[in-house]
Amino acid sequence: RAADAVRESLSMLAPTWETEGIDAVSFAYPTIGKLISRTYLEILRHTPVLWDFVYDNPDVETATREIRELLNLVSLPKMRSLLKRHDPQALVCTQAIPCSVFAAEKRRGRLHIPLISVITDFALHSYWVHPEVDLYCVASEEARRYLIQQGLSSSKIVVTGIPISPTFLGHVPKEQAREELHLDPKDPTLLIMGGSQGLGPLHEMVDQLHDSFQCLVTTGVNRDLFRTLQKRYGKDRRIRIFGYTKQVNTLMDASDLLITKPGGLTSSEALAKGLPMIISNPIPGQEERNARYLLKQGVAEEADEPEDIARMAQSLLHHPTKLKRMTEKALAVAKPYAAMEVARQIFRLIRAI
Repeated sequence: RAADAVRESLSMLAPTWETEGIDAVSFAYPTIGKLISRTYLEILRHTPVLWDFVYDNPDVETATREIRELLNLVSLPKMRSLLKRHDPQALVCTQAIPCSVFAAEKRRGRLHIPLISVITDFALHSYWVHPEVDLYCVASEEARRYLIQQGLSSSKIVVTGIPISPTFLGHVPKEQAREELHLDPKDPTLLIMGGSQGLGPLHEMVDQLHDSFQCLVTTGVNRDLFRTLQKRYGKDRRIRIFGYTKQVNTLMDASDLLITKPGGLTSSEALAKGLPMIISNPIPGQEERNARYLLKQGVAEEADEPEDIARMAQSLLHHPTKLKRMTEKALAVAKPYAAMEVARQIFRLIRAI
């Protein structure tokens, strides 16, 4: 989604430029990539403490360096064929794995075009750090300081924000958005999201919240959860259940409060909308760091248990002054034009060569 937002902005900034979007992991590792994804999700669901240990652990980074180099070598033939086919003027990475592959190629003297990293969380980890990267587009001053502490030149780092689709720049009045979703335009409305994988106790949250609020629920690609919620609440006029949807823009416009895991893109979309958040069950590692950032900015509260979430939602919606303050802070922190700023930075870098 971040890559697509940058590509869309580049097409507006430089209409004659061609861009190609590649899922590098699936492209480079068509078999093992699926296994890696499934393993990652199973760890998050059943043993998140393991991911917490692995994430940005310098001992793990050192211990796995050789196997990561081996995986990079396995992917190289495909990556080189990709470069030969497209003959690009620059490479833009929104994920750390392809960034490390191309950085290694530059280190070996086999790649001589700009390499740009676009970070899609408010903080970043050591696997992103490569002196060979020509430009870092980061989400926050904290991320910029981290890279400087790792020895990278400040001239290569720009705080742009996290790229989100231009569709989130528009705003529809809550009442109108609710009518579009066939909800009561006057009733308080919550948006409950579990990320693209539908993680977290979404079912229990809806059980706790649906008596007091209109609820919009997105289950991502979690079809089992979608079917379970649809079976139980499909006839409830105050609840709308969505699977993987492109209507998030409208769902946010209709909502007073977002209950979500703090993924970088979802959080950035909510900030652009001025939508206060209750953060729930962040994934160890990147989402925990995102949560700390959002809490520090005063745009979110945190609760994990469904009962606590329900109490917090009641409290916030019964204190409109606090909710309004959170909205104002969210809009102040938001960087809704991040995708265009990243596109400008890429444009300047290539034109300067």
